[in-house]
Amino acid sequence: MKRCPECRRDYTDETLNFCLDDGAALLDGPASADDPVTALMPEGISSAGKTTAERETKIYTSGDYISKEIKRHKFATGLVAAVAAVVLGGFGYGAYRFFVDSRPKEPIRSASVQTQRLTGDGKTRGTEISPDGKFLAYVRTDGGDRSIWIKQIQTNSNIQILKSGDVIEFAGNGLVFSPDGNFLYFGARSGSGESPSIYRVPTLGGTPTRILTNANVVQFSPDGRQVSFGRFDIATNELSVFVANADGTNERKIASRSGVQWFGGVPAWSPDGKMIATVAGDDSQDPNPNNVFMLIPVDGGEPRQLGSEWASIEDLVWHPSGDSLIAVANDTAMSPPQIWEIAYPSGTARRLTNNLNGHGSVSITADGKSIVTGEIYARTAVWVSPDLKPENAKQVMPATGDTWGISWTPDNRIVYVSDLTGEAEIWIMDADGANAKPLTNDKIFKTTPVVSPDGRYIVFTSNTGGGQLYRIDINGGNPKILVTGSGTDNPDVSLDSKWVIFSTYSGGFQHIMRVPIEGGEPQALTDYHSTEPRYSRDGTRFACFVPNEKTQEWTRIAIVPADGGPTVKVFDVPTNVNSGRGPIWTPDDKGITVVVAPGELQNLWLQPVDGGPGKMMTNFGLPGVARREYSRDGKRIAIVRGEGFGNAIMITDFR
Repeated sequence: MKRCPECRRDYTDETLNFCLDDGAALLDGPASADDPVTALMPEGISSAGKTTAERETKIYTSGDYISKEIKRHKFATGLVAAVAAVVLGGFGYGAYRFFVDSRPKEPIRSASVQTQRLTGDGKTRGTEISPDGKFLAYVRTDGGDRSIWIKQIQTNSNIQILKSGDVIEFAGNGLVFSPDGNFLYFGARSGSGESPSIYRVPTLGGTPTRILTNANVVQFSPDGRQVSFGRFDIATNELSVFVANADGTNERKIASRSGVQWFGGVPAWSPDGKMIATVAGDDSQDPNPNNVFMLIPVDGGEPRQLGSEWASIEDLVWHPSGDSLIAVANDTAMSPPQIWEIAYPSGTARRLTNNLNGHGSVSITADGKSIVTGEIYARTAVWVSPDLKPENAKQVMPATGDTWGISWTPDNRIVYVSDLTGEAEIWIMDADGANAKPLTNDKIFKTTPVVSPDGRYIVFTSNTGGGQLYRIDINGGNPKILVTGSGTDNPDVSLDSKWVIFSTYSGGFQHIMRVPIEGGEPQALTDYHSTEPRYSRDGTRFACFVPNEKTQEWTRIAIVPADGGPTVKVFDVPTNVNSGRGPIWTPDDKGITVVVAPGELQNLWLQPVDGGPGKMMTNFGLPGVARREYSRDGKRIAIVRGEGFGNAIMITDFR
């Protein structure tokens, strides 16, 4: 048994680490009469005895990858929120933007907010509450299999209504009940190479029917006769909001944006059916906050902003009363996504949760009394092989935190980013895990460290300033900012240690640039959609991801000359490819490895550079592969392996 030292609540679930009510770290053993009772605090002071600002400690989970994906494909926000809960974003990507928030906020109301876990085995991913509040729809992962289940909440009984294989390339994201509760809508693909589609299936099971193509998630109008959805055209870089009949007919576009301005998220209908609320942004405003709630008139007219700017907005629904929005959002880059209530029409924000693991989705009952959301987190560790075979790797550190990137030094030590201390700091250790020590302690979030081939520097990215590229000495000293720009991440260092290559988001698309490692003016290397570059071992080329314009997914690898320009070769990789630190070359430069994610079983895929057929490189169960790096001498491989966890949580008595 565990207990909360603040509210004295007892927990029998040994997998819980933090209180579901106040976010305090749990202690072993039941509460006793000797534990202090938390007194009522003055306004602005939390139940933990700290100001709200003091409690907004920078704690990240692997769900942070959602924000990175918004940069790539804005209308995938709803999709990515669900998928990130399935694979947890490759177990470790962070791209939340750092800024000081100045929006007016109401204090957290401590009176009666109640939370209840609806699932507790860690295998729940997408979640949705039925309009009548009697049923929970959720995606369940079991190894490589995904399935959709319906739970009768009062009786705690569960039935499977869709299993892996019922729909080709089943994704199971964007679960939505029809207003009458008779159907469940979800996202999937009809086949390899096809764009994402929306399907529906009877709530108690049956044959799925495709309703819409090139759409990720839908929301229903109040009368149930129409749906809203987003659509992204990668060729024109246009992101549009559509409405259609509930059966998918009579589509019409009601608003669009392109370039640095974008729409994203789930387009949600107001209870009176007159407006659709969605997420919008303007990347030209980076590094300032620029995610906003946008209200779009259904029958025409100019969209208008509700409230102030946010670091990120992941999901949203209208409260049935029409007087507020309920959203998963970040008010600052210093905390994971929480559940907020945004008053309409004032835009005043009120935070409802303080979950240290963050949230990935939100739905609400028709009476507005119950909210259901998903909690997501990951645990990862570094494994090292004595040779080039990942299957021979042994765990060299415990999986008690999350790992945000690894890199080998020339003398065969390993540099990595870990949040074991509560902050994502850069560490260094011997290849056997001995002599681990932190190199930084500045409380700036860091990811994807790369050691220069000459062993002098470590280059990494941070979420500060909208995205910054840093360089530090190998001992952690002399930090230097090389680049500041929206979406700047995934660095790599050239063989001669003179250049740092990286991907960035500017001009309305993701592309590749480089900057001198000693500092200077960045240079563009590609003028087409491209991301996550990695140099070949001989330094003459780099590989990067480019999108399949038909499916609008990043499922192709391009090989580009080291100095940039048009692609030399382009390969297709599996559609379930996952961004696991870019396409990494094998030591002989004859192959490129990527991480693929069939279900939750993330593994390595090997693509020969000569154009031969690709093949699976590993066949691990859990924990899955998140990252991999070959040693500088080309004799060993280190991998990050981990497991994602997710549960459904119900929130009541919040008003």
